[in-house]
Amino acid sequence: MGSAAALASGRKWLTSQVIVASALFGLVSSPGHAADGAPPAAMTAEAADAGTPPCAGVDLVQALQASDPAGFARFETAARGVANGQGLLWRVERRGGGVSYLFGTMHSSDAEAKDFGALVTRALARSRVVAIELPGASTTRVAQQLRRLVADRSYRPGGGALELLPADTRERVERRVAALGLSAAIADQMQPWYLALALSRSRCAGHGDRADPETADARIERLAQEQGARIVGLETPAEQVAALASVPDAVALRMLKDAADANLRPEDVESTISGLYRSRRVGYLLAMRGPAWAGLFDADGYADFLSAFITRRNAAMLDRAKPLLERGAAFLAVGALHLPGPQGLVELVRRSGYTVTRIW
Repeated sequence: MGSAAALASGRKWLTSQVIVASALFGLVSSPGHAADGAPPAAMTAEAADAGTPPCAGVDLVQALQASDPAGFARFETAARGVANGQGLLWRVERRGGGVSYLFGTMHSSDAEAKDFGALVTRALARSRVVAIELPGASTTRVAQQLRRLVADRSYRPGGGALELLPADTRERVERRVAALGLSAAIADQMQPWYLALALSRSRCAGHGDRADPETADARIERLAQEQGARIVGLETPAEQVAALASVPDAVALRMLKDAADANLRPEDVESTISGLYRSRRVGYLLAMRGPAWAGLFDADGYADFLSAFITRRNAAMLDRAKPLLERGAAFLAVGALHLPGPQGLVELVRRSGYTVTRIW
């Protein structure tokens, strides 16, 4: 196969991986099924490849609590300090205006992601307009549009992406990429953000509820249509991909280095995020860095990547949400990682003059 054909084939393959892997960052995660008897968190990626059940992830927060209670106590103290780090459903109101709601979702077809509970479904039923990130996100049309956009932004003119890594780290990254089925020669011609997402793809991706493939977002959209609510998009596919492409090389390379040097397993990250989502503590993820974390892997690179991707999108979402909140009776459903932190949507809406109260 010629180099041009090989590159085209590699880009087509890796694009499909990135569309799934991007759920980890902007769209939370496609949760894995944390199996009983999962391997210890310190297990390397190579060991995992040698026979670990494909969706056996370790909840790293629970693992820290079990292995180092004192370290967990320090981490939890820091995590509780994350602004708006706990809660998934928030009431938004202003004196003289109507009531709206802000809900953090998990973009997944897993049954737990779609089990919203009575408070959420009642809030949705009271709303005349429902805003989600990408209406029709699970349709073939939108998926194809995302693939085209990613392919257009993923190529690195002149190549040399892997040459930006230290030699020993580069070898480990090449092995990890090869395990995904992509040659180092092709990977070297991709943008660092693209490779970082590829290595974040868990073998659990796509292992949701196959009996009911509807995602949580699609369910919200369907319920909104059934009740006659108007559906609004908070983003466009082009904006989502542009946000990915804007992640600085240094941030993406740090994530690649962390993934390779620490043998960071995507299954463990997914199980950790899923556990935090179920307990409505998604903001704890923002505290999994630095001395306070004292955890089982260095999450700084991951956190920096996430921050670079999320923060820019929050500002754009807020601009589109403001007219809806002004009129009231709106239900905003966004990936749960958009909610917490000083630049999260809860805080940004609050700074815009609204009272934002956690109700679930």
